[in-house]
Amino acid sequence: MALALGLVLSGCARETPAVAPSSAEQPGTITLTKNHGPLQVTPHLSLATGNFWPEDTDAGAREPTAALFIYDSRVVPPEQQHVRVRAGQRVDVAGEVFEVSEVIDRGDEQLLRLRLRPRQP
Repeated sequence: MALALGLVLSGCARETPAVAPSSAEQPGTITLTKNHGPLQVTPHLSLATGNFWPEDTDAGAREPTAALFIYDSRVVPPEQQHVRVRAGQRVDVAGEVFEVSEVIDRGDEQLLRLRLRPRQP
């Protein structure tokens, strides 16, 4: 019985249409969620995020920020870099340029979206 139910459920899952990406999920967008281990984004670079909290801006508002953890496999011994980021920020690290498009901190929903940009000469 359990086997038959499993086959039926797995068949339904395959027929369910994929959810269309949101407007924030444009090609080239990298989405990192809190506590989701390092994500390989280039052959030598992995990223992870955590430590979400609001911080004051120069304009007196509060906006969400997150820690961006960078792992560069070309560095021996391996080391982790840490950068505090907010939406609209540009991060030049490990020979790559990232543009932070969104930091979301809504209780259980904590994520960071960024885009890998071509390095300008």
